[in-house]
Amino acid sequence: MDEGIKDIWHVYSDGTRADIPFFSDEDKTFAWNSVAICAERAGVRVLVSTVNDTHLHVLVRGEKDRVLRFKAALQQRLTRRYNRIHFASNEVQTRKEAMSKFMYVYRNCLDFYKKMPGEYRWGSGNIYFSELSRRPPANRLGIMSLREQYRCFKTRTKLPEDWLVDAGGRILPECFIDYNHVEHLFGSVRTFIAFLYVRREDETAIKKEIHSNYLESRSIQDLRRIGNEYCVGVCGKTLVKVDVRIRLAIAARMIRDGIAGKSASLAKALLLKPDDLNMLV
Repeated sequence: MDEGIKDIWHVYSDGTRADIPFFSDEDKTFAWNSVAICAERAGVRVLVSTVNDTHLHVLVRGEKDRVLRFKAALQQRLTRRYNRIHFASNEVQTRKEAMSKFMYVYRNCLDFYKKMPGEYRWGSGNIYFSELSRRPPANRLGIMSLREQYRCFKTRTKLPEDWLVDAGGRILPECFIDYNHVEHLFGSVRTFIAFLYVRREDETAIKKEIHSNYLESRSIQDLRRIGNEYCVGVCGKTLVKVDVRIRLAIAARMIRDGIAGKSASLAKALLLKPDDLNMLV
């Protein structure tokens, strides 16, 4: 691992899901604020974050146990509001990977938002290599009562009084994002701009890696829970009460929906033998 890159992690939810949990501005703001709140609670530093319609990405800095605590808290908080949010995480190994993953997260809104990433409201904005002189009107959390804070953020976690929130209830990125560490990572504006223009083939490779890691990160318990939900929806019974043919149909659907790969973990979760999955085309 490169010197100085230790403890940088990429945390992300599924980018291939068919539903749109963060469709409205209110939903995106809740998810965005959840990143800030859970990072504060877990004691990790956010380097960059983007909330899209279907998923979100975060690059954080912290010890592994704190990062796992952040991921678990974020997953629990979002799952209470949305349907089945699952997160994966991978530690960054090199400085080049850190810069590439940073730009992937920073630019992720371009999949559907056709303006510069710095203009996207639920991203990190133009806080890097900037004097932060053109921030929107905002209120300090210190002037809000505890009741107002709870109504706005749905948390009893004590948040820093100097944090700023805009008129739409969004915590401003400069309050919780460690842009100083990012600037040290890139070293210069010139390097930052060079990495901003990611080659399409590099971006495609990152997407494939992320999706593969995401599928591998699912636990057998999580896969079995989803399989049971599918099975009840199809025939009104759980996996243990149906035959192999139906379990194979459930496996095929989960693979098709991008929830799992054709793996031994999926077979075990659905009460199948690994060789059974070879029957799927």
